[in-house]
Amino acid sequence: MRISARLVALALLACFAISLPARAQQQTGEIFGKVTDQSGAVMPGVTVTVTGPVLLQPLTAVTSDTGTYQFPRLEIGAYTVTFELTGFKTVVSENVRVTVGYSAQINAALSVSTVQETVTVTGQSPVVDTKETGTKQTFTNELLQSIPSARDPWVILQQTAGIAMDRENIGGNMSGQQSNYVSRGGMPFNNKWALDGVDITDMAATGSSPTYYDFDAFEEMTITTGGVDVTQQTGGVGINLVTKSGSDRFRGSSRFYDTNHRLESQNISDEQRAQGATSGNPIQDIQDYGIEAGGPIRRGRAWIWGSYGKQDVGVGVINFYQPTTECQAIKNNPGSFPIEDVNNCLNTDLTTLQSTNVKAEVQLFKGNKATFFNGFSKKERNARNASDLTPPESTVRQSAVPSSYGAWGWTTGPSPTYKAADQWILNDRLLLDVQYAHVGNNFILDYHDDSLQTVQPTLIITTGLNGRSTPDGAQSVNIRPVNEVNVNLNAFAPGTKLGDHAFKIGGYWKDAYSYSSTHTPGYAVARFPTSISNDCSLLATGCQANVTRDGIGAFDLLNVAAYVQDTLTRNRLTLQLGVRYDRNHDQAFAADVDANPLIPAWLPAVSFAGVDPGIVFNNFSPRLGLTYDLRGNGKTVARANYAAYWGQVGTGGVSNQLNPVSRVSVRYPWVDLNGDKFVEANEIVASNKPLAVTGNWDPNNPTAVTTANTVDPNLKNDRTDEFILGVDHEVGGGFAVGANYIWRRYANFNWTDTVGLTSADYSPVSFTPSASACPAGQEARCPTVTFYQPNFQAPTVTTLTNADGFNRSFNGVEITGRKRLANHWLMNTSFSYNSTLVNFNQFAGSITSTNVTSSALVEDPTNRGLRNGFQFDYPTSGSGIGNVYVNAKWLFKLSGMYEAAYGFNVSAFYNARQGYPFEASVQSPSRPNGGGIATVLLDGVGDNRLPNYQNLDFHVDRPIYLGTTRFVPALDVFNVMNANTVQALQRTQNAATANQISAVVAPRVVRLGVKVTW
Repeated sequence: MRISARLVALALLACFAISLPARAQQQTGEIFGKVTDQSGAVMPGVTVTVTGPVLLQPLTAVTSDTGTYQFPRLEIGAYTVTFELTGFKTVVSENVRVTVGYSAQINAALSVSTVQETVTVTGQSPVVDTKETGTKQTFTNELLQSIPSARDPWVILQQTAGIAMDRENIGGNMSGQQSNYVSRGGMPFNNKWALDGVDITDMAATGSSPTYYDFDAFEEMTITTGGVDVTQQTGGVGINLVTKSGSDRFRGSSRFYDTNHRLESQNISDEQRAQGATSGNPIQDIQDYGIEAGGPIRRGRAWIWGSYGKQDVGVGVINFYQPTTECQAIKNNPGSFPIEDVNNCLNTDLTTLQSTNVKAEVQLFKGNKATFFNGFSKKERNARNASDLTPPESTVRQSAVPSSYGAWGWTTGPSPTYKAADQWILNDRLLLDVQYAHVGNNFILDYHDDSLQTVQPTLIITTGLNGRSTPDGAQSVNIRPVNEVNVNLNAFAPGTKLGDHAFKIGGYWKDAYSYSSTHTPGYAVARFPTSISNDCSLLATGCQANVTRDGIGAFDLLNVAAYVQDTLTRNRLTLQLGVRYDRNHDQAFAADVDANPLIPAWLPAVSFAGVDPGIVFNNFSPRLGLTYDLRGNGKTVARANYAAYWGQVGTGGVSNQLNPVSRVSVRYPWVDLNGDKFVEANEIVASNKPLAVTGNWDPNNPTAVTTANTVDPNLKNDRTDEFILGVDHEVGGGFAVGANYIWRRYANFNWTDTVGLTSADYSPVSFTPSASACPAGQEARCPTVTFYQPNFQAPTVTTLTNADGFNRSFNGVEITGRKRLANHWLMNTSFSYNSTLVNFNQFAGSITSTNVTSSALVEDPTNRGLRNGFQFDYPTSGSGIGNVYVNAKWLFKLSGMYEAAYGFNVSAFYNARQGYPFEASVQSPSRPNGGGIATVLLDGVGDNRLPNYQNLDFHVDRPIYLGTTRFVPALDVFNVMNANTVQALQRTQNAATANQISAVVAPRVVRLGVKVTW
């Protein structure tokens, strides 16, 4: 009766896993293998026991009729595997390393013995995964702590094969903001983040991390870049973060690191200063400190662990000068002062990152373990977005949403994460995981100074320079809670006619909500052609006003998925056959916005009842993988993999198209009648033909409180198809090399198509910039260019649809090498060569063809010929980052550590890549009929590039032992060569800032620190 009850319960739970699925983020690995006798005959009935510091209690299994066994979903760590059978020698394999997603194959050959005898095997932990069909890179705690880095997940992404970052973080000068990154021509919105098995991906800033982290809380990070199994929906980069946990021995660590301007060099040449460069955002003082510790509550039954970490990132902000007399004099003419004096006068962009974590594990009964996790994180930033185009008054302050804000309760204050999970090992063939999690994510972006909240911002049209106050829509409140339930079932069915089966069944239910409100101070932006000193008293002077209405977005995304996968092993062959189902349904909730006080008749108040767009994505994606053990010893494995992935929808991904209370910005000519440089109601030259429109607003029906925009009822989700061929080979001593060929195709892009407008409705215009607009001393290129402008007033009503005939194709080769720490050294290296081409399939041939099919991505033919068939470069943006277009055909990365004489540990990271594209362009005049301003490319994308980038970081430490306590003083040197590689240039050639340097890699800097472990 007891067995029957368990089977009934298991059947019900399996049905639950399919009918109410859960997200199974990978945070574990497995140990599996086969037991034979010395003749090679399989041995059923052998007791296999796994023990290790990360286990509350030992795990046991009995080999099947085929001599096989499996321990799925093991926490990362080192294990001992023991094989026992009466009448045979006991075999013990020690120090078997399990990492995230890694399948460690541990085979044993037992020999007959008439006495009790044990054979211990050491140093045989495999380095090649015989079941891995995709591509990934694992960073153990050993690598995280020993390789020099700025100590956050984004700099670890930088060390991963094939990933290109949008910024170079030297010693932490970019740690105050998330980096964007591109892998294999994909878009960042398909990236996935997981923390201890919880999908924490920000579904509003889709693909981003919702928070920042205490670096010393991590036990391991695994980065997957392709060939992922059914547990991941998208083809984006998967970042799996695993925190530490307690054990039966109390242990912990604390640290203090300091990076100070007193140990910082200068790397800007006189030529670069003449070209507008400073040293970038120089480090003033960065401090990183914290503590983590854990131990038993009751040995063998319950553990607890916790951490606290804080980073104070003090970086000087360009053009943000201290208010002293001396510094204000430098502000007026910085080029005439030594660069050291300039940097010493910069105010600090102080970012504070704070994180606390608590994790507890308890063995409820034999084979059942419950886990509880709680984390809080908080970010405060003094001057977000500061750059050469965003001076101090145009930056925003970032902070957490106060706990008293509205009725949001536990989702406000420091962003919280809660998790409760239960793992039940029913027997050595069945394992069930169930998990609930809540992820909070909230922050406010506010005026840099409260006195600016009613001051209209300015924008210089030709240069993009902001001024006077917070830019259009930059002030915002954001609250993004997510709730999810996860179920995962692992079943091992050995000894069938086909071979051994390992089934994975599960899925997730996830509800993601997001609320955001945006506001522009003064409800307008004054736009000047070249300078705020422009005379705007006449219509012909070309001054403009963006008149705005506040925006609110309240969205809910229900994301449900289910998957099943069978890993079939037969002799040397392993097949992975799986299918995944995803259901995404996005809708908008009710919200109200006030009228614009300058032109309330045109931008009235709106009360929105909410909308369900009626679009539900139901996607099935197959995953097929194959590995073959070429020599039968687990040391040389060939692999092939095919996978289809569907895109990550995000909150408001569909329903925002129908949201009439989204932020509206309408551009009109502006005549400054009183000369005060501020937009007033009687100065707006309003008509039914605005220069440009952003948001769900129709100038032909301006008083409407609904939107005329629509969603194509046949809208499809974006899709990625991928094929990988590869081989891994263990050279020896924990050293393995690999090579992979990767092909990808990206299609089904969603885009807003302007109703009633096609490419045939545009006419070419030749334009030659005036000589006075092209700075001769800055080598500006101002040839005659052709742009296109609409033949009639461009409609503003749009439909969300698919851009048919448009896709991207990726082809790449990656070569990798990795060595575990043995014989005093370890290493990770990779070389990637790839190409990502943009394809307008139906537009092959003449780009001026007038019989083309309408598609939003190609309505305006301007630049089509310089993008079609050329490289895809992702235009990134972020705090202090602009004019960066991420695309490198080749990337080389090498990191390693050596245990030198006298107890010194020496390590380094060398990173090199091709320079990113420089999209030199000419800015057109303001086009009639609502065409806006065209940015006309001068080169095919990828043909004109910035200098190649290379950097070397260095680390040395010397542990000092006092009993069981270890003190580790350390020194890190970042940008050892003090390189001054240009990272970005101002691209507009017919502007005063043409080709001026806007970003240079930060100079050499030294970090000092000490870590104490016990």
